[in-house]
Parts: sequence; C-alpha cells; structure tokens
Amino acid sequence: MSRVIRLAALAVFAAVVLAAPAQGRPAATRIKNTNGWIEAIGMDGPRLAYDVRSTVCNKLFVWNVQTGAGARVSGKKTCAADSTSTGAGVREVVVAGLRLAWIVNLGGNTESDDYLYAASLPSPKETLLASTIRTGDVGGRLTGGWLGGLVGSGDLLAVNTWQTNQAGDVDEAELRRIRPQGLATLANGPGVLRASAADLGRIAVTRRDGTVALYSSNGTLLRTVAPSSVKEVALRKDYLVVLTRTRTLEVYDANTGATVKTLAVAPGASRLDVQSGIAVYAVGRTVHVLRLSDGRDAVLANAPRAIAGLEIEAPGIVYAYNTLRRVKEVGNLAFVPLAKATSFLR
Repeated sequence: MSRVIRLAALAVFAAVVLAAPAQGRPAATRIKNTNGWIEAIGMDGPRLAYDVRSTVCNKLFVWNVQTGAGARVSGKKTCAADSTSTGAGVREVVVAGLRLAWIVNLGGNTESDDYLYAASLPSPKETLLASTIRTGDVGGRLTGGWLGGLVGSGDLLAVNTWQTNQAGDVDEAELRRIRPQGLATLANGPGVLRASAADLGRIAVTRRDGTVALYSSNGTLLRTVAPSSVKEVALRKDYLVVLTRTRTLEVYDANTGATVKTLAVAPGASRLDVQSGIAVYAVGRTVHVLRLSDGRDAVLANAPRAIAGLEIEAPGIVYAYNTLRRVKEVGNLAFVPLAKATSFLR
C-alpha cells in the first residue's frame, strides 16, 4: 500500500473514530429550533408537544425525541390563538400516549374565552371539545366559565371546568375526563380544583385549602396529603412530590400518603417534574437535576435566557428557552438523554 493511500485510510479512520461516540459515553444534547417563540410544552414518553407563538398563525407541533419524527397537530382555530389583545394564546398543552390536548385563551378588555382542543396521532385533526366565556374587567373580576388544570399521562387526559359569580367566588367546579367524543365528569365541588399532575391513572389535585388530593381515573378520592405549603406538584409512580414556597421538596408515598422525606432546593425553584427517582426544576435560566434518594442536586444546563418549559420522561429531559437572532424570534428545545442527565449526579 502506498504512503498516500495509507495516509488517506488513516484520515478516514480518524474521522470515523472522532464522529462516533466514545464507548459508554452518554448521547449528546440535541437542540431543535423553531420559527417563533415557544409558548407552552408538554410531554409523555418520547413525544413532546410544543406551541410556537405567531400573530400570523400560531402552530402546535409534536416531536418524537427518540425517532426525530415530527408533525403539526393544530388547525385553523389554533392558528388565531395569538390574535387578541389580552389573550394568553396556547396557555396549556399536555400529551397522553398518542393523544394531545391544549387550551387556547382569547380575550379583549371585557371578555375572556377558553377553548379546549384535542387531536390524536398518527393522523392529527384539531377537534374543539369545550369552550367557556367570562365577562367583566380582564384586569379585575370576571364572571362566567373557566377551563384549566389540564393534565395527561398514558391513556388519561383530564381538565377542570368551573364558574365564578359576580363576587369572584367559585360556585361550580368539576374535574372532567377528556374523551375523544367529549368530556365526562369524574368529581365535582370546590375540592376538585385544581388538577396539577397525572400518572398511572391517577390525578393529583391542588386544593384551595392547601392540601393535595389524589383521585382515580373514575373520580374516586384515593387519599389526601397536607404539605407545609404548595407551589407546584409532580406525580410519578410511587412518588407524590410537592415544591413548597419555602425552598423544599416534600416527598410523599403516592400509595399511602405517608411522608418520605424533605429535600432542599435552590431559591426561586419552579417548573417541577419527576421521573425515575429524579426531579428537575428551573431557576431563571438554569436547569437543575435532583436525586430523590439522597437529595444530591446539580446544575444540568444554563440557557441564554429564562427557561420557558421543562419536562422529564423516560427518554430524557427537554427544556425550552427563547432567543432573538437579530430581530427574529427563535424558540429552542434542548433534549438531554436521561443517561447524560443522571451522569451529572455522580
């Protein structure tokens, strides 16, 4: 073999070695950009739903973080989600297996409207399942109907509906399951407000009295816990985890309601989620991972701007942030495989 050929072969071999991941090294973080800022995200398993804001046409997409496949799931109605003066656009979005649901909020000076849409893969078609209207002063008190507390996991999608009277009090409230053909009431009364998380056919509800209740998928009250305070709630298998207003995570046994432990978190923690014994949360533009078994906490990533969404599922962690390229709004979705994320806790 000539010297030239040997050198060429060595160059090709070196390029292949450098391109291939090292043995045992976790896969690298992947970044997906969007043409417009990301307004909301939701995830179940490998499927991530993300909404891209636009005054021309708002769009909701799904991205499979394992296969890389993606599709637009929203239609003509969601296109106008960002067209009103005081509306919040796509305020909430969740994924449950092959089904997605999202809430669009539209509003003016004296009216605010909520619309619940759903779609199913692999051939998504936007379907309106419910809507509510409330009137009054959007900067103050509104009278009428509301939609919120949208949660989903596995084969379960659920949402809260409620009414407020002229005094601003809630006088009707329901926890409702989202079925392909419409909504079915699971439980009613002020104690069902507000759904915060779902997993394995259970729904965690953050009540107005500061307790957290677990309901079954048929509306049966399973158990109630009383945290010291509640900022956010996550539910995953055996763990019910409460982010308190005093910089802690209170961990409960989801099967018995017993207190397991209390762990410290960084000041300003938000966007809590839990998977495989790992909690994730955001502080400003920083993403933290925390191991529930021993409380070990590490910084996973520092984004250029504030974290706009954060999810953890079996494949890994997705965090969203928005940036500007000159005057163009760009959304950023970062996917970190779970093996890489947990390596920060060694």
